Amino acid sequence: MRTSIKLLMWTILLTPSSLAVAAPRASLGADGAVGDASDDLELAGPVLAVRGPMVGAVLGAAYAAAGLDRDPQGGWIRRARLAGLVPWITVRTTRDTSWQDDHSEVGHGTSLELRATWRLDRLMFDSKELQVAALEAARRRERRRLATRVIRAYFTWRRAANAAAADERAATRADEAAAELDALTDGWFSEQLRPPARPVEPAGSAKPASEGPQR
Repeated sequence: MRTSIKLLMWTILLTPSSLAVAAPRASLGADGAVGDASDDLELAGPVLAVRGPMVGAVLGAAYAAAGLDRDPQGGWIRRARLAGLVPWITVRTTRDTSWQDDHSEVGHGTSLELRATWRLDRLMFDSKELQVAALEAARRRERRRLATRVIRAYFTWRRAANAAAADERAATRADEAAAELDALTDGWFSEQLRPPARPVEPAGSAKPASEGPQR
């Protein structure tokens, strides 16, 4: 009786562990969401050496094509502050009329007033710096959005190009990702994928066949 009870208890304890081992494992996607492992197996195939630029070079080309490769914030703020050294010039003309009781003639006069005003407080802070800061924040957001799109398209292209030899759908997906990267880099990506041109030898550079010894 005691032996039967012990066997029953061991069976109950071992049953959850066996179920946990047999349960299929889910894979995490790039965004942290739980997905099926079949998504990665869709492009599974023989590992091939895919020729192409590195992701850092592609990002640099995409930034240059979008005009986001330089940081003009420092130049904008510097010019805004140095503008305080340039004076505001105002010119005003006035006409005066005068007369005296002893004389019947009326005198007319014209005066010219020239004024220069310096805003030296702008050397320390200019109100346009707030607008520059808002523009710089927008540029950072655009760089992050562009980087996310380029990285996703780049690694999609690499996975699809790796499986293109065994799957026609993967070849189509590789062409689609390459076209997107080409548009984001203004044609730079397709130029990097072209095979290097072989040097053409001049027509007269061919060596003549060696002749036998003359008698």
